[in-house]
Amino acid sequence: MTVDTYAICPCGSGKKIKFCKCKDSVHELDEIMNMIEGGQVVPSLDRLSNILSENPDAAWALAIRGRLLLDLREYDSLTENAERFIRLQPSNPLALTQSAAALLFRGKQEEATTKMLEALTESGRDVDAFVLDVSSVLAYSLAQSGVFLTARVYATLAMMASGYQGGQTAMTVLRQLNSAPTISQLMKAIPEPIERPEGVEWGERFDEAATLLRSNKVILAETKFESLRRTVPKEPAILLGLLTCAIWRGDTDSQSDLLKKLSACESLDFEQRARYLAMSALAKPGAPDASVATVTLSADIDKADEAEMALMTDARMVSLPADLLQGMRTSEEDVPPKSGFQILDRDKPESLEVLPAVNDVPEAIAMVFVYGRQTDRSARVEVIEVRKENVAEVRSRIDGVLSGLTWTETDGEQLPLLVGCQPAIAMLRFKANPAEAEKLQNELSNTRMAAAIVSLKLPILGGASLQDLAGDESKLLERTAVVRIVQQYDSIAAKGDVVMDEVVKLAGLAPLAMITPTDEQTESIANEDLNLVDPSGLNGESMIYLLQRAQQVSATPATRRLATRLIDADLTDEQKPAKLLAYMSLINAAEGATEAIELMDKAKAFAASNGLSTSNLLLSEIGLRLSAGDGPGFQNTLQELTTRYGNEPETMARLQQMLIQYGLINPDGSPRGGRPPQEPAAAGGGLWTPDGGGSGGPAGPAGPPPSDGGSKLWVPGMD
Repeated sequence: MTVDTYAICPCGSGKKIKFCKCKDSVHELDEIMNMIEGGQVVPSLDRLSNILSENPDAAWALAIRGRLLLDLREYDSLTENAERFIRLQPSNPLALTQSAAALLFRGKQEEATTKMLEALTESGRDVDAFVLDVSSVLAYSLAQSGVFLTARVYATLAMMASGYQGGQTAMTVLRQLNSAPTISQLMKAIPEPIERPEGVEWGERFDEAATLLRSNKVILAETKFESLRRTVPKEPAILLGLLTCAIWRGDTDSQSDLLKKLSACESLDFEQRARYLAMSALAKPGAPDASVATVTLSADIDKADEAEMALMTDARMVSLPADLLQGMRTSEEDVPPKSGFQILDRDKPESLEVLPAVNDVPEAIAMVFVYGRQTDRSARVEVIEVRKENVAEVRSRIDGVLSGLTWTETDGEQLPLLVGCQPAIAMLRFKANPAEAEKLQNELSNTRMAAAIVSLKLPILGGASLQDLAGDESKLLERTAVVRIVQQYDSIAAKGDVVMDEVVKLAGLAPLAMITPTDEQTESIANEDLNLVDPSGLNGESMIYLLQRAQQVSATPATRRLATRLIDADLTDEQKPAKLLAYMSLINAAEGATEAIELMDKAKAFAASNGLSTSNLLLSEIGLRLSAGDGPGFQNTLQELTTRYGNEPETMARLQQMLIQYGLINPDGSPRGGRPPQEPAAAGGGLWTPDGGGSGGPAGPAGPPPSDGGSKLWVPGMD
């Protein structure tokens, strides 16, 4: 086949082949592509090497060779290829992208991001598919590293590219970023641009910078925005432009700094300023400004066995399970502790035969580990996750059991805000059924979480807590920002209004007013405002749209409110299936298995009365029955599903996959050892069984019933 000399050269220069330096060697392009399409990858690499030996200026060969090396994960060769490509064409976007990919797979994420920006700047409006492929991989890497806003812009770039067919990786990244309940709603969208004031003398320069930014010319745009900031240092529109550039660059320090500067702009609405300050604390990986400082204590001991025995007899020590101790190793070469204990804030209950009253459930204030003598060090005890306000109490408790210790105190790892917000319940094996455990867990959250939140001493508050600053009007912005951080974590908001209402009250703040949007305003509602929407004035179409959005970004309070309203609404015949979506949304957002099963019965009744299939409902019910430890209910649901839908291959395939996942059958369909769960397998709401399984999803089948009756439940913190 003759190469069309008026086609764009595959080297990435943007020139037609006739006018590109590749014209003397590109006649072999068809032969190379035929070899690749025929699966002859290694021979095609050899042929490309020969072409490059004969024609050192054959940039098209370097472009194709780089793609093949990336597919083969030959990262050292890719680095060499990219360096040669850049020497030949320093501004070629494909060469820069190859360099970015090589840097990324060598663990140099920041440098890779810089190269990707250079590639985008040189790409113009038509971005090559290879650039988008690497952008997607970069987005995935950034998301895994906690650089959420930057991950979002690169994933969105690939998703929104016209005609691009390889957006699956980008779609996965965005789905994970949106659905994670441990990522704040504030970090699930890029801040909207701020309009510049009308009639300002620097308006034309600003518009030029904004145009460059919209065209992905980030490096050029940032230079212009920086020049503008020197002229107008506190203008929100300019700061927002620089923030967007910092997001593209993956510079989280600059992102945090610019968000703080935006929060200080008094021309902005107070609520928006508070949200910018909240985002500034969340922008850096690990959110150090919104984390809890801890101390690590260590002391040498003479005999590890004697220390173990002494700690074991103390009324405020609870032994940690062996599998957790194995997980304390940072590498396989490390020696795990001989034993470990939780240090409690009160004595253990005298009996574990029944669940205690809420006020009698102990909490952990630290963990202590005993290490035996090693070749290079003495036997020792180490105490971790000690908050500074608890150091004296922890030392006193251990000194009362082990005498003569000389303590060394060092900075420990910071506790994430979400960990600090949760009551650190003792790992005690109470005997209880799932319904009782679920009820206790909900009561613990409702009665203790708010107090735990307002007592957290955070860097964003200058090392103080919300409780400490409740009456300090000079810290109103900071207090509001911290409450917004807490409110926008779905794993906290899903606990219900009781907890957050108490937090707002204890922090000395006024509650946020509900939003009553019109149908025309629904698409402009921010993620962080979804939980404030009152849907009473919306039509069915608007409620369906908002419900889908709330599910997409894991806004559980909004999901519950919208789904409940949708079930009661008068819908058209075409919209009625959306009520089934609403039921499923409520089931997925239920606070426990008991509530979920009650909703499931209503959903099945609705589906049956409206002639809708119940196969998906029954598949979901199987998981619910397992997580509730309802053996008979599980068997009845399984029988109903197979009776009604046994002739549907797709449904039966999904059922088989579920049963394999739960450990009930082998991949070949034969039953595994054990039995369907007759005893409670796991408690909803956070209590755990020794067999595994918990509130995060359906548990596997229970093992043999304990001889003393009842399942033994763990309290959260075990993992």
